[in-house]
Amino acid sequence: MTRRLAMTAPPTFALVGLGLAIVGAVGTALVHYVSPVPIVGTFGFGETAMVGYVVAGLTWASIGAVLVTRRPENAVGWLMVLVGAGFALSQLTVSLTFAFLAEGTAQGDRFAQVAGWITVLLQLVAVPQLAIGFLFPTGHVQSRGWGRFMRLFWTFATVFVVISLTQPGPLQLIPAVDNPVGFGPDFRGGRPVAPILVLATLVIFVSLGFSMVARYRSAGRVERVQMKWFVLALGISATALGVATVETVFMDGPVSGNSLTVYVFSGAVVPVAIGIAILRYRLYDIDRIISRTLAYAVLTAILAAVYLVGFLGLQSVLAPFTANGGPVAVAASTLVVFALFQPIRRRIQGAVDRRFYRSRYDAQREIESFAARVRDEVEVDRLAGAISSTLERTMQPASASIWLRSGGPAGAGGAPVGGKI
Repeated sequence: MTRRLAMTAPPTFALVGLGLAIVGAVGTALVHYVSPVPIVGTFGFGETAMVGYVVAGLTWASIGAVLVTRRPENAVGWLMVLVGAGFALSQLTVSLTFAFLAEGTAQGDRFAQVAGWITVLLQLVAVPQLAIGFLFPTGHVQSRGWGRFMRLFWTFATVFVVISLTQPGPLQLIPAVDNPVGFGPDFRGGRPVAPILVLATLVIFVSLGFSMVARYRSAGRVERVQMKWFVLALGISATALGVATVETVFMDGPVSGNSLTVYVFSGAVVPVAIGIAILRYRLYDIDRIISRTLAYAVLTAILAAVYLVGFLGLQSVLAPFTANGGPVAVAASTLVVFALFQPIRRRIQGAVDRRFYRSRYDAQREIESFAARVRDEVEVDRLAGAISSTLERTMQPASASIWLRSGGPAGAGGAPVGGKI
């Protein structure tokens, strides 16, 4: 009985979690179709960001479901299903919250408070989302010391959840609605979030960074490549989060929400990277992806600067001769950027490979040198020797032999040429 339960539990959990995420996505669309009220919240949250949360929820849940069924011993997949279901269902409940508020009745306000409270509960899936960083990619911590830290982490998480759900006054994520079960003191002191919780969260993020560095330094070759996938995805998401934070905290006037939308959609990159890393699908492509990402990021910054300088310069030069030199400046700057794209890209890509991927750069140089040396070579022994030496410097095999077919009749055997490395 226990064995049967252990066999059926992973697929059942995966199916239920993915089903809840789908219910959240479909329910959100239906609520907006029946009651198309605007989503008005803080931090620039709007309908486009809501779509991003739904997409992220479905991505987390679906990839987590695959991991649970194929790697049931790995806790990461189980947590991913919880995160995905929570994200998608929270968009359904927040849609219901604003739909009930739009009724303008006492009963609608009560229903809105309940739906808003459930939204806060579902959004607290950010807690297991953080835990994934400490457990990736094996599903467990790397040492006893980090095991003790995780016990403290879950203790803090429990306190954080309780405070978030029982804080009196406006709900933490939906200030337009009061907490229907709030009691006790208000730890926020008029702020959106209690300062002590912000400090504890910063400590956890710093600890997460140390945990990932420690795991990478003690990991083997495969696990290090898995960590590269995870770090790259986190970097993309963290960059978008930083832009959203700057817009929210430092910009005057209403927040547009565009940066928040970019952050929400970029969050879907993280579960994809986790799935690739744990299932090891095209795992070793990460070096090429990182190389291209660095190169194109630098390329984009340079071309943007060239375009801006060219546009402003041409516009100022053409101003005395024409009333509207904007279109000419735009066209000329675009042509300059188009002409510079390939030359600059090749130089940047070469510089990135030389700095971060020296082995790949050296191998490419060696292959090009080999092609130049043997282009006109006709001596078989010298050709075989060149092939052997090139293989030794680029691939570094334990042993290698070159076989050439003998000049006898069809079907005749071959003989080794050039010896072994």
